Amino acid sequence: MRIAALGDIHGNYAALKAALHRIESENARVTLFMGDYVSDCAEPRETLDLIAQYAKTHDCRFVRGNREQYMLDYRGDGSWRRGTAGGSLLYTYERLTGHDLAFFESMPRVRVERFGDCPPLLMCHGSPENLRGVPAREPDRARKWLEEAGAGVLICAHSHRPAVMPLGGGRTLVNTGSAGVSVTRPSHAQLALLDGENGRWTARLIEEPYDAEEAIRAFYEKGFFEEAGLWADMMARQLREGGEWAVDMVRAAMKLAREAGITSGLVGDIPESLWRQAAQSLAGCNANDQ
Repeated sequence: MRIAALGDIHGNYAALKAALHRIESENARVTLFMGDYVSDCAEPRETLDLIAQYAKTHDCRFVRGNREQYMLDYRGDGSWRRGTAGGSLLYTYERLTGHDLAFFESMPRVRVERFGDCPPLLMCHGSPENLRGVPAREPDRARKWLEEAGAGVLICAHSHRPAVMPLGGGRTLVNTGSAGVSVTRPSHAQLALLDGENGRWTARLIEEPYDAEEAIRAFYEKGFFEEAGLWADMMARQLREGGEWAVDMVRAAMKLAREAGITSGLVGDIPESLWRQAAQSLAGCNANDQ
């Protein structure tokens, strides 16, 4: 049987459409959704509606990502403001419904799925212990998590870096990459396919082209640039060029903040003027060199 897995959609509706079309063309029997469905791009509403529509006619399994956790934790907080630091998150939150938040809350952080006579699959967004974990950086622990779960394949996302990594003992780590904001292959939606046969899984990585300019047009049409500040600028650049422009800007802004005597370590405390300086410092850089 064939299983599809995708995550890190980040509200990129155009990319999600391409990814789901590819999954249907591959005749996958089950689709695993690996978290981070919203934030960073301009169409969280359309993205969630498409996922809900798809789930009505397809066998889908979901886990929660750190972005869904952010949305759940924000209820009653009110600390996000329009602008670079929190505007993208606030933009997303204001477009969610109570049903969306209940959907996020229903998602486990970790789940084990069994299909036929193949080894069980261990699903998580980051790692089984941390929504922002990166198992590829700690293969010994990844192998331990699999052993404890009695599973053969650890499927994760979060890092936006697709990989199939043998862990020894017949166990494998699969990172699906990012369906919505690839850092390694711009204008492509990344996902993984797993084929189960004769008691074993074989994984392959897919990069499906999509129209990044369609996604960026939505930034203009839906006011995302105005609400998310320079974060939206960096995300548009990532969609076109790949790389990690938004993360690089955060690092540069945090450094400028420390130099200015802002020591809280909170991005919300960084004034817009320092965000502008940080973005300007990256203007002529190659994102992969940061």
